[in-house]
Amino acid sequence: MRKFSSDFFVRKSLLTLVLLVVSGIGLMAQEYIEHKVKWYEDAQTICNRHGVSMDELLAANSLLTPSDIQPKMIIKIPKKQPIKKLVLPALEEAPAESTPTEGSTTGTAGVAADAATSVAADAAAGGGTTGAATVEVAEAMVNKTADKVAKADTSVLRFSPQSKLKVGLALPLKSAEGGSENYMDFYGGALLALEETSKAKALDVELKVLDIQEDTSYNSLADCHFVIGPVSRKDLQKALSSLPDTTWVVSPLDPRCESLAQSYPNFIQAPTPTIRQWENSIQWLKKDYITSDKLVVLYQEGGKKPVDSVAIQTLIDSCGIQPFNYSYTLLTGRDVADSLVEKFTMVPDAVNRVLIFSDNQSFVNDAVRNLRVLVHNGCKVVLYGPSRIKSFDTIEVENLHSLSFRMSSTYHINYDEKDVQNFLLKYRAIYNTEPTAFSFQGYDLMKYMLLSKSGLTDMSLLQSSFLFKKQGAGWINNAVREVVYGPGYSIITKN
Repeated sequence: MRKFSSDFFVRKSLLTLVLLVVSGIGLMAQEYIEHKVKWYEDAQTICNRHGVSMDELLAANSLLTPSDIQPKMIIKIPKKQPIKKLVLPALEEAPAESTPTEGSTTGTAGVAADAATSVAADAAAGGGTTGAATVEVAEAMVNKTADKVAKADTSVLRFSPQSKLKVGLALPLKSAEGGSENYMDFYGGALLALEETSKAKALDVELKVLDIQEDTSYNSLADCHFVIGPVSRKDLQKALSSLPDTTWVVSPLDPRCESLAQSYPNFIQAPTPTIRQWENSIQWLKKDYITSDKLVVLYQEGGKKPVDSVAIQTLIDSCGIQPFNYSYTLLTGRDVADSLVEKFTMVPDAVNRVLIFSDNQSFVNDAVRNLRVLVHNGCKVVLYGPSRIKSFDTIEVENLHSLSFRMSSTYHINYDEKDVQNFLLKYRAIYNTEPTAFSFQGYDLMKYMLLSKSGLTDMSLLQSSFLFKKQGAGWINNAVREVVYGPGYSIITKN
């Protein structure tokens, strides 16, 4: 009896593709040309040169206006000619312990499918093997390629180690728009990480600091291996357009800059996007859920929806649990608790697992208060959500503990950890002030980049976690810290 591997069904699908092509059924697809925008080009110039419309160009790159196309961006240009035949070179067997190169993004299914398509195209063109022989060759190629690429997850960013590092910091240290104290706190944390890490690991590091309020050319940072900053999307885009592709540009603080990853291969987004926090919250809820539980989603009627509301709603709809949706207005909030009791499950040992689908601070505060009333009346409730809920200053922490809040967060500091306590002592001694969340972020990001670019992976960070994955051309942090607000004001970090 033939034994099937765990990827049998994936390989079977790929083999079916081969058989369809061999049997004469042509597969048509849109092809694209990758193009790096030159400094003298604009969107219309590119359209004219390649014979595509502006609408086609913008749609291919998920852009809204022609002005979104900037120098040094890597864009996709639709090919106008239909695909007649796709022939790819045969893939050689890789060494058993092959290591992905910096920025490698090859995926298992993609490589296996390409290999299968290459065999099928050759066969369809009369390239030597047909019928059962073609099937055997194609299946062997699919099996061999899938085994090969399954050995490493190449969608995760891994840096090429450097023996001597040149590091840049680009921050608005004298910002006229305010916020300069936060950037100085970030700067202070980053300097402390550089001093500690370079000594502890004997690293050869040269630091260059650019105050972008005084110099916006970025010429002084052109030879850096990586630059942390600037902060705003506008300044980051200018830095990416000015610096060479060999310099990594790290977005340090603003989660709204993630869209730059679509176009710049040397862009790294450090703050985890809000949608990733929601995704983790829903996965966490699903993992905790049992059949007697109830999923309840609270909506503000006619109110402000969360950022990425369509994507969040899709995650809820596709989680495999039928939700009970309840919406109300702030004006009726005080009378909601009694009607909610009728909708929530009161079955012993069953839990009402709740999501609050709103970014309105007043509504979230009211929803948390109503849920607390239900708990007081004997209803079992667990609240799940992103760290934004905790950031609302009108929400009492006691209520979050009563609701056993499961928070999916970009940042979380455990002040009981020895590394955190040591950092507090050193920061106070050097700067004669208390560190802020910006100080911790500066420390963590500088330490991570220094060690990663030096080929070192064994590190402990204070408030952040980093797992950069490919998104578009660049890299986005997908790491989330899971935090549980437990009884007795306890706070537990699960990961």
